[in-house]
Formats: sequence, C-alpha cells, structure tokens
Amino acid sequence: MMPLRHPVNGTLELTLRCNLRCKMCMFRHCDSDNARLAAEELTASQWADMARQLYDAGTLNLLITGGEPLLRKDFCEIYRSIYRLGFIVTLYTNATLVTEEVLDTLRQYPPHRIGITIYGASNETYAELCGCSDGFDRALAGASALATLPSALEFRTTVVQENYKDLAAIEALVKEKFNLPVTHSNTVFQSVRGGGMPVAECRLTPEQTVELTVGRVAERIRQVLPERLKGTAQLYVEDAHTQNDPERYSLLGCSAGMNSFTLTWNGKLLGCQMLDCFQTDAVALGFYKAWQEWPGTVKLPRVNVECASCSDMETCAICPAVRLAECGDLSGRPDYICRQTKLLAKKRKENLL
Repeated sequence: MMPLRHPVNGTLELTLRCNLRCKMCMFRHCDSDNARLAAEELTASQWADMARQLYDAGTLNLLITGGEPLLRKDFCEIYRSIYRLGFIVTLYTNATLVTEEVLDTLRQYPPHRIGITIYGASNETYAELCGCSDGFDRALAGASALATLPSALEFRTTVVQENYKDLAAIEALVKEKFNLPVTHSNTVFQSVRGGGMPVAECRLTPEQTVELTVGRVAERIRQVLPERLKGTAQLYVEDAHTQNDPERYSLLGCSAGMNSFTLTWNGKLLGCQMLDCFQTDAVALGFYKAWQEWPGTVKLPRVNVECASCSDMETCAICPAVRLAECGDLSGRPDYICRQTKLLAKKRKENLL
C-alpha cells in the first residue's frame, strides 16, 4: 500500500539555460541547444497557472532555480505571479544578472531566502571555470545588491580543480563582506538529463574530496578545542546512521516524490531533479493528477549484489540518481563514489587530531 504523499516542497526549474558555462554543471546543455530550449520553456502564463495549481495542491515551500532563472526576460513577471500566492520562496542565482528591474521586483516581493553561488575569488578563476571574464566582479556586485534585501542570504560554492586554490579566499571574502559562512559541495556527479559539460575532467578526485571534507572539519575543531585538551583529544569519523532509525517509507530512498518534487523548464514532473527517467506531464495532466500518477512511472532498479554485500554500504553516498549519472544504469556501481567511501572508511580508523 502506498503511504501518504504530500507535495509540500517544490523546485521550479524556470530554465536550463545559463549565462555561465561552468565546467562542473550537471544540467547545462551545449549552447547550440539554447534556441530549442528557449522555445520549449513554459511561458510566464503557464508558470502562473502551474503556481496556482501547486497552491491548490497544498505546496508550501518553493525553490526557484534553473539554469539561471534571472536569464529569462520574463523572470520578474513569473516571479511576481508565484510570490503573490503566498509560498515560502527561495531563489537560487549566480548573482551576475541582477538588474534594477530585478531588484525592484525583489524589494517589493522579497524572497524568504536567497542562495547565491560563488565560483571563485577572482575574474581569472571565473574565466577559467565559468567562461566569463568579468564573472567575479558581476557576482560580487549582484550579491552586494541582493544583500540589501530583507532576505536570508546563503552562499554556496562547488569545489573543483579550477577553484580549489580559491576556497580559503572565497570564504574570507564572504565573511568579510557579508559576515556569512560558505557552504561548499565537494562531490560532483556526471552530467544528467542531456547536460554536456566535462564534469569528470574538472571534479576533485575521491582523495581530494575526503581530505578536504575531513581535514577542514578537523581543523575547525582544533581551533575551538580548549587548551587543556590539545595534544590529548582524539577525533574520529563515525557514521551518523544507526539501525534504530524509525521506519521510513520511500520510493527512491529519500523524500523525492514523497513530499518533494521538481517541475522542469518544459513542464515535466520529476521526483528528483537529477532523475528524469521517471516523469509525468504536469501540463497535459494538470499538476495534481501528474503528482498522483508519478509513482506509477517508478520502476525500482534491481539490487546491485556487490553493493549490497559491501561492509560500507550504510555510509555510502549512493542512490539511483547517482548510479544513473555515474554509470548510465540505475543499478550500476559508481567507482568514483566507491573509492570515496572506502577512503572515508579508512579515516574511521585514524586519529584525525
């Protein structure tokens, strides 16, 4: 019997297009696809109608994202129609396209939260990683403008080979100018949904990812450790998961399709933004019917015997979407994630301080 499902949290992907060409983007298509993508995007009136349907279905939280949502010339029209319905709105942007029109709209209808992606600490890094020679200046100016709004700001970055050297500078910059931390993602997956960027060429190695994650956590603990404990304290990596977790019902092992969903740029309903092999047509069916019928599209993959017998399976950052991205198979065993998991397992046996 299917457990109760409620479409509480939605992601609205206004476009797949972006003005930056970040090498590690999972979704960005080649520029030659842009004309087709733009032609097939939902119109402003369609997004307004869809937002009303989400409201009627009980959706509470909406993330507005892309691609880069501000790239759409009708962004302000779309945003206003969504906001006026009373959702709790989060906006994700790279902050390089913040115009006076956008600012005026956001002042009148301030998002509850704005997530700003920052990819480097110089124009040189933006040029190398994002193909934009003045990207840093534009992102910083846009972030400074957005900081004048009564919205909670979050800064995020994706760490890859090209900006690895900038990470400390990015954090120092954001701390100095906005007095905020930077959330960074180290694990980057292969392109999905027709994306064409060379992710595997620029992402960190599993060794770099584990060292960065564990090493930085250990360093921060060292900084706050009382003097009396320095030299004697021991810090180890442990699993957060326990076998006593309350029973959970899920289709894909997470909240995807249970209380969260994505509406794509062309009106498809996905449980997970990474996973388009299970989808319904929200435009043709209407949102609520598409939501009701979505579980019928999910074909659970066969169990990977090798993974199921792995002693580190419980701590492995794996799911059907990651398997598909990395292997082209919902049941595949991604070597990249496997190596990372084994390294973390080894760290459990070491005193990190």
